[in-house]
Amino acid sequence: MDLVAIHCEPGIEWQSRRAPAFKRGLQRIGINSIITNSRYRETKQAVLLGTTCWRHIEENGDFLLVDRASYGDPEFVQLVWNGHGRRGNHCVPEDPNGMRWHFHSAKHSLFDWDKSGARVVLCGQTDTWTDGYSTIEEWYWRAQRGLPVTHFRTHPAGTNPTGLARAVDWSDVGLAITLNSSVGVEAVMCGIPTVTMDEGAMAWDVSSHNPAERIMPKRRKWLEWLAWTQWSWQEIESGYPIRHLFEDT
Repeated sequence: MDLVAIHCEPGIEWQSRRAPAFKRGLQRIGINSIITNSRYRETKQAVLLGTTCWRHIEENGDFLLVDRASYGDPEFVQLVWNGHGRRGNHCVPEDPNGMRWHFHSAKHSLFDWDKSGARVVLCGQTDTWTDGYSTIEEWYWRAQRGLPVTHFRTHPAGTNPTGLARAVDWSDVGLAITLNSSVGVEAVMCGIPTVTMDEGAMAWDVSSHNPAERIMPKRRKWLEWLAWTQWSWQEIESGYPIRHLFEDT
């Protein structure tokens, strides 16, 4: 493989700390790389740390996005080629075995479904990364139409523009409404019936897409797939667990 550029914003602490680990991991599988803060493409294939700074690079070539994990943040991240969430290619094996989820489940619990909660929670996020809505506020407004939404769960980096009471945990929640944020995975794993309203959502396969509907599907196969999209920094730095991400593209 040709030289790979790892795009890192030095002013963002986790990126400046983790970029050298990614470089060491690539070196261990025989891939040379550089670390750069350029907002423009420097190599044919790029590794992009985070989703904030690199939209110009995303628009003109191959990129491996290092995104917020669906579970296990900050020790885990999501690695996906050429897209956000399910819109990209995670290089998951055609028939993934359950060993990765078996190991992950020791630290990441799965709770039984429970739709008895009285609260209906609209979950916040910082942007939409979809063409369906011009702003995230537009989605907040449309998601509430005709629904008895009672609370708003604020994104860690966001605000609450809705005027709804703030939800700080999942207690007494009977329905979670999301667009495509990783909070949808958290809600599903907590056993809360969940709505996802964009097909890029990682919880798309185990959620309703109609805010008026609550479903509680089986989750095992989805979790076995999901485990192949989440990678620890220890695995990334060792290189070999993520070799397939570069061999299969």
